[in-house]
Amino acid sequence: MDRQKITDALGIPPGTSLYLTKLDFLVWGNNLYFAAIAGEDMAFSLQFRDCREWRWQTYTHIESAGEPFPRTELVNFRLGRSQHRSPAHLLTEHFGLSLFYGDVLLVRDGEEFRFNQ
Repeated sequence: MDRQKITDALGIPPGTSLYLTKLDFLVWGNNLYFAAIAGEDMAFSLQFRDCREWRWQTYTHIESAGEPFPRTELVNFRLGRSQHRSPAHLLTEHFGLSLFYGDVLLVRDGEEFRFNQ
């Protein structure tokens, strides 16, 4: 599980909860940018760029009171390998996503962290 790579990049304890709060779906799915929160208030973005293929599975019926993207906890994360070599896997309480990507970045306060894979 590569979830700890996210917490390490943020400089927070490994057990800190991570939540996805929004998805920007750009260039017809070529780029997927997840807005996220670590703990209660540390905002960051997880950006998958140059995506070639992805598979999305919804696991629960989501009821949201006017929210297009209710907060969902990132339960498991596997980075895969960049340059479309092996897929990343994200598992949340509401959905699972597998995707082949060119590059992945974690962005916080304007600073970019690249996962070298």
